[in-house]
This record gives sequence, C-alpha cells and structure tokens, in this order.
Amino acid sequence: MTFTFRPLEDADLPMLHGWLNEPGVVRWWEGDDVSWEAVVRDYDPASGDSTEHWIASLDGTDVGWIQCYPAVDEPEETEPWFAFGIDQTAAGIDYLVGDPDVRGRGIGSAMIRAFVTDIVFGRHPEWTQACAGPYLANEASWRALARGGFRFVGMIDDDDGPCRLMAIDRGVVVGDQAQVRTRSSTASASGPSPTSDVSDAGTRREAT
Repeated sequence: MTFTFRPLEDADLPMLHGWLNEPGVVRWWEGDDVSWEAVVRDYDPASGDSTEHWIASLDGTDVGWIQCYPAVDEPEETEPWFAFGIDQTAAGIDYLVGDPDVRGRGIGSAMIRAFVTDIVFGRHPEWTQACAGPYLANEASWRALARGGFRFVGMIDDDDGPCRLMAIDRGVVVGDQAQVRTRSSTASASGPSPTSDVSDAGTRREAT
C-alpha cells in the first residue's frame, strides 16, 4: 500500500460532503452540521486558520480525509489533554475513511501512521506528539490508532460520551523510520532473503 496526501481543494468539497453524510461517518461526527453549506463553510481551504485539511489517496485512489492542527489552538477540545501530560507542542488529528467498502481492512490505521510520519512530523518539526480522542464507543477508531502505534493516555469525559485519548511521540515514529532505513540498507548490502526483516518493517504502514 502506498499513501499520498494532498491539501484539500475546493474541487474536493463535493466528495468530502458525501463522505461526511455516509451513515458510518455521520454517527460519530459529534452532531456537527454536515449540510452542503456547512461543509463549504467549515472546510474552506482558504479559511486561513491553523488547521490543515488533507485528502488521503491509496495507490492513486482518494479514500479519506484527515486533518491536523496545533493542540493549543483548540483549547475547548484539547485543554483536558494537558492534564494527562500531553505536550503543549502536540498536534491534534481527526480523520475518516470515506468509502464504507474499504473499512475494516486496516486501511485506517495505515493511513493514520503514514499521515503522522509524512505530514504531522515530516512537515512540522515543532510538533512533538500527535493525539486524537475518539469516543470509547467508536472501537474501530481507537483500535485503528492503536494499530498505527498510538498509546492509550487516559479517559476524557465528553458531553456525548467518554473518549479514549491516544497519543504517539515523535521519537517513536522517527525511531521506527531509522530502523526501516537501517534494515533496508542491510538487506541491500547482503541481498534479499525469504526471512528478511525488510518485509516485516514494511508492514508497519500496511493493512492488517
């Protein structure tokens, strides 16, 4: 699997509107207005705020939306995070896999891990952690985070139900990337073998 990410554009809004209104998504969208007018307003690529909206493509096909933002810029949501020791320099992320036919195949966890590697930490050297707080009842979401390398931090009470705060540290991602490069270099020098660690390392970002 190969994920790429591109900034959300105006031309993507009809696709995003459809995804946000898909029953498997809208049930977890915290009662947000997902009408066309609201999507245009809330996801305007030219809004100028600090939240970045991205479209995730898998092997060239658009499969999901994912955003990141400085945690300190969204205090209404993130203030409880800091009581658990989350860094002031953390980023928050939110995400969805748009096509229900591809859910349940590990695509969400692979998309999340690729995003924090390539975008959250790859483009933002000032961010030290990535965090998300899905509802406890949304088991598929927090399990996808866990498979993507996130650790459980603590429970947060939300007006609509308890949430599991999950986080991943920059050092974990950078360390894993260094191991992958080392294994790849070793394999290149010694030649591939059926039991090479390179294939194992590659599964960090693939479906399970």
